[in-house]
Amino acid sequence: MIEQLGLPYMGSKRKLAPKILNKIMQDNPDTKYFYDLFGGGASVSLLAVQYPKLKKVFYNEFNTSIVLLLRDIRNNGVSAKYYEWIDRDTFKENVNEDTLLGGICKCFWSFGNIQKNYLFGKDIEDDKRLLHEIVVNQCKKSLKEFNNKFDVNIILDYESCLFGYEESINDRRLRIMQQVKASMPQRMDLEQLQQLHITNLSYEQVEITTPIDETIIYLDPPYKNTASYSKTIDFDKLEEYINKSPYKIYVSGYENTYDMIEVASFKHRSTLSPTANNEVEEKLYCNRVG
Repeated sequence: MIEQLGLPYMGSKRKLAPKILNKIMQDNPDTKYFYDLFGGGASVSLLAVQYPKLKKVFYNEFNTSIVLLLRDIRNNGVSAKYYEWIDRDTFKENVNEDTLLGGICKCFWSFGNIQKNYLFGKDIEDDKRLLHEIVVNQCKKSLKEFNNKFDVNIILDYESCLFGYEESINDRRLRIMQQVKASMPQRMDLEQLQQLHITNLSYEQVEITTPIDETIIYLDPPYKNTASYSKTIDFDKLEEYINKSPYKIYVSGYENTYDMIEVASFKHRSTLSPTANNEVEEKLYCNRVG
């Protein structure tokens, strides 16, 4: 289902996107134009294009490499380059570059999708590379090297794509395969992606000329007092933008940063949460009601 899609991204709304969009559309049934101005991993935008009442969905993201990544997937699909191994040196050289490879490093090869540190520690990087080659590329050379290094006899079954001949080893290989696949881009509906209007601007530069009573703006900016993104924003400037806009605006956040009206709250688990059970309560705010 497309509501579970979106690029792996810090603060991703993949789990909450259906609840957020359902609430917004229920309260605004005449909406035909939807602007996602801090689009990030595009989870909300990719769900929005599925709503038949919406004529156009506008995705905007200031991070150039993320936009290049999404455009490439929209235009070319998930090609072989997304499954190539990225080592630590390649990551460091490219993670801050405004290129397609920079976007791949940010989304799929950074620890916690925070876009700063490499996914694996130095002590396990080579082992992860071997398993990556085995699981993703069915590489016989890596399989032999892994078996020799750990003195095991894992068998690669090309027909079923299962690894291992003993149940415990097989289960372990399946779990690793799931983890590797979870870090890769999921299969996207390319036909629906064609309907997504993609821009690479700062939020206030996005030109919005659609009818006021048929337009909703959704903002999911970096949250105050949380782990920082690679590019930060001026929160006072954003508040001024919200106050001056003639459009109805919804904002996601943990607290009422912009003196708006709370319209919904959603409890969920987040890896960025400091609590023991990783549970947080994320809220949806609006600049006006009705």
